[in-house]
Parts: sequence; structure tokens; C-alpha cells
Amino acid sequence: MPELRPLPTSKFYPQSYEFECSSCGKTDRNTFCEPYATQMLERRLCYGCNHWRNFAEKKGPECNKLTIIDGMIYTPGDRTTGEMRGMAGRRFDIEYVEPSVYAGQKITTFDLWSGGPLPEKLREQFPDTARFLGGARKAQVGEITCFNPSDRRSEPYPLPTTLKANAAPLPPTDQSAGGGA
Repeated sequence: MPELRPLPTSKFYPQSYEFECSSCGKTDRNTFCEPYATQMLERRLCYGCNHWRNFAEKKGPECNKLTIIDGMIYTPGDRTTGEMRGMAGRRFDIEYVEPSVYAGQKITTFDLWSGGPLPEKLREQFPDTARFLGGARKAQVGEITCFNPSDRRSEPYPLPTTLKANAAPLPPTDQSAGGGA
């Protein structure tokens, strides 16, 4: 385990420590609110590595319900008016692909939120589940990430609330076990 270096304390702050992350090697401090401070200390993980470990533990079993496009996590919302809409309320058309439970379904959102890029080491566990349509894409301008919305040449697809999980395929039956006709 990496060495813990105690930080100065006060009557307002409990004992915190500085340490090197056991995953990425970054120097960090467990000066965050609970449960993150304790998790970081017990696991010797920086805030970022601890966040992605929690994400993988929580979302791993349901990764096929996430919206992942080119290694970026998105949350498509249903709001069509108002000031607080993701991506400034611009239109994004999205089609879900395998292994998504929504594969084959298309939506339009005017409320798309970015959760950021998945770390490289999680991309195999969390494959892409969707793709942008109508020319929408992520664009890099120097160090700034921009998003070009879908064109408005086609009718909008239904909103994200219409997404329904596809029926799970039935397991193959064993015709040789005497159950066939």
C-alpha cells in the first residue's frame, strides 16, 4: 500500500492524508466528503480512479442501458423547452446499437448531457451502445471539446422517454432431449 502522509488538522476538518494513487500514481488527498474520503483512503485511489471504480461497480451490470458513443457517456433528457437543457438545447439524433437493450431504436433529444470520456481501461467493459445521426459529432478544437448538433433536415425521432428495452431472445431449445415434435 502507498505511504500515507498526514495533513494538518483543524477543529473543522478531520484527519486527512496525502498519498499516491495505487492505480494511476497521481498524488491526491482524501479531503472530500463521505463516503469518498474513506473509500479513497481504504483503496488508496485518487478521486478520479475512485469515481470510475464506483461507476464500474454500480453500472457494470446495466452497461447495456447506458448511452455510450465513441467512448463518451451521455444522458439524453426529455426537456424540449426551458433554460436548463444539456448542450444548450441543441438537437441530437441518436440510434442505439448492439449491445444496447434499445438496439435499433432512434431518439431525438434537445437535452443531451455529457458524462465525459470513459477511461481507456473501462472501454472494453463498457462498449459503445449508440451512435449520432444527422451529422452530429464530437469535435476537438485544440484542448476544447465541442459538439456539433444533428442537422434539422429530417423529422425528429421520439423523445428518450419512449425507449423500451427490446425483448430478450429466448434461449435455444434442445430438440434432442425428447422435447421436439
